[in-house]
Amino acid sequence: MNTVLIGYRCCGKTSVGKFLADILPCRFVDTDNLVASVCCTSIEELVAEKGWAYFRQKETQILQHILHKKNQVIATGGGMVLAPENRSLIKDAGFVVWLFADVNTIIQRMAADIHTPASRPRFTTGSLFEETCTTLASRTPLYEKLADMTVDTTCHPPRKIAWMIKRRLDHVRF
Repeated sequence: MNTVLIGYRCCGKTSVGKFLADILPCRFVDTDNLVASVCCTSIEELVAEKGWAYFRQKETQILQHILHKKNQVIATGGGMVLAPENRSLIKDAGFVVWLFADVNTIIQRMAADIHTPASRPRFTTGSLFEETCTTLASRTPLYEKLADMTVDTTCHPPRKIAWMIKRRLDHVRF
């Protein structure tokens, strides 16, 4: 079984995923990092050179590839849920956890993370607040539909969230 973490940017998928993988113990996989590694460039550069459609295509290829293995914690990119094929793959992969945070927390985390420009290219030229609200409004129903468990990461540290997920996994049958 795999545990798949979904959610918007800066909601803790990578941070929580690393702790969770250590606790379980199993392999940790970050799909955004794999896309960047396979393409030998940052996500920002990849999107600037080849566009979002190309990035999404690579994202799907990576997801298909990594799901051949089991016993993984997989942190997906925030937009992984946009493609119907990806949603189907994610749902069939194992236990799906939607990590979310309030808009202000997301924006604060993005501003505080020095890796944001290279790993989280903007979708629009509007304000970050507007972009985040609009994108969340369109993606939230997708996250909700896929989730076996939902965790608000606004007020809890990643290690505590990982233990919350672990306790839930202890009671899940597959």
